[in-house]
Amino acid sequence: MSKSQHSKIFKKGALTSAQKQDIAIVCILLLAAAYIAASLYSTLNVGLQTQTAQASTVYKTVDTTALVVRQEHIISSASGVAVSDVEDCEKVVKGGRIALTFSDAQKAAAYSQYAELEKELQYYSDMESQAVGRASDVETLDSDIRQELGDYVCAASVGDTAALQEAMAQLNDSFTRRQILIGRDIDFSAVMRETEQQMQQLNISANQPSGSITADSAGVYSSYTDSLEDAFDYESVESLNAETLEQWMKQAQGAKASEDSAGKLITDFEWYFCALVNCADLEGYENGDTIDAVVSGSENVYTCTIVSGAQAELGQEQTVLVLSCRDMNSETASMRLAGIELRVGEYSGIRMPASAVHVKDGKQGVYALVSSVVKWRDAQVLLTDGDQVVLAYDPASENGIKLYDQVIIRGKELRDGEVYN
Repeated sequence: MSKSQHSKIFKKGALTSAQKQDIAIVCILLLAAAYIAASLYSTLNVGLQTQTAQASTVYKTVDTTALVVRQEHIISSASGVAVSDVEDCEKVVKGGRIALTFSDAQKAAAYSQYAELEKELQYYSDMESQAVGRASDVETLDSDIRQELGDYVCAASVGDTAALQEAMAQLNDSFTRRQILIGRDIDFSAVMRETEQQMQQLNISANQPSGSITADSAGVYSSYTDSLEDAFDYESVESLNAETLEQWMKQAQGAKASEDSAGKLITDFEWYFCALVNCADLEGYENGDTIDAVVSGSENVYTCTIVSGAQAELGQEQTVLVLSCRDMNSETASMRLAGIELRVGEYSGIRMPASAVHVKDGKQGVYALVSSVVKWRDAQVLLTDGDQVVLAYDPASENGIKLYDQVIIRGKELRDGEVYN
């Protein structure tokens, strides 16, 4: 066969550009059809996904920043270095001793260390004498330890130093009691001797206070100060306006601990949260009503009374909300500016993803999987929170949602009475 014949055969079998384009289009169409088919299959063949129905309480909340105003004043340390003689948030009477003064910081530190060692010695002495103490069995102590471990974790997660120290002390006490109860020989005398030696080395006789500070009025003592104790008019807080609140908040942002005082005295148990909120968020509330407030980063819930701000004028968009509270602890005694969460609504029911809710014959409800059978449950939506809802729960309702129902939160073409395998 000649070269020209080979060339003709090759040219005869070659694809033209139009044929190549046609083949490319066919391939693209086939791929598109395969993708559509796969999408339809995945859409129409969705496996059921369920979630157990459990009772829960959900709050509708409003987040804001509040200024804390207390009736308080700084306790002057006069001359020397002051060391508090009472615990934080301890009530004191007028004329009662609240601090000791020392001529220098070294003596003050030595005296403070001696006092701590004295408490430690008393603790070990009590443990040695009472042995088991309150608990009479290992199970009770183990339950206490689990609870105290939970308290420790919670305190650590929110950075509550005071609660953390208290939980650590309780854990140490419970572990020691458990060791005694199971017959572990704990030599308290060795620890006590070592503590006594440390106390002797401090030479307490040479580090005595040079004077004392007494309370000029009855109240609650706090070692924390921020130099703003006298900055805000406690008596006029009930009629506070937005402009004044804004000025006070700016002033509070520059608060710093006072180093030349012996602490402060809070002379009125009633204190205030002051915050600017949207009027619409307080719909349904009136002055005199109670409302719960939760401080950000804390688990403490404060039940407050609305003093003013709930009944705004017509057309007013924002209002200065003033809340009064009488709960006094180390947190409230030291707060100045705080992020708070106001609980403006409470909903008790079944919390579920919004995807679980369907409408059948004009009624809201869910489908539950009961012994492989799909069953309809009436369930009114009480609250929608993003992609979650709270469903009404009535244990007396015959057709309503039941506790521990396996509610279908993902599935297609669900029908009441359908058997699902």
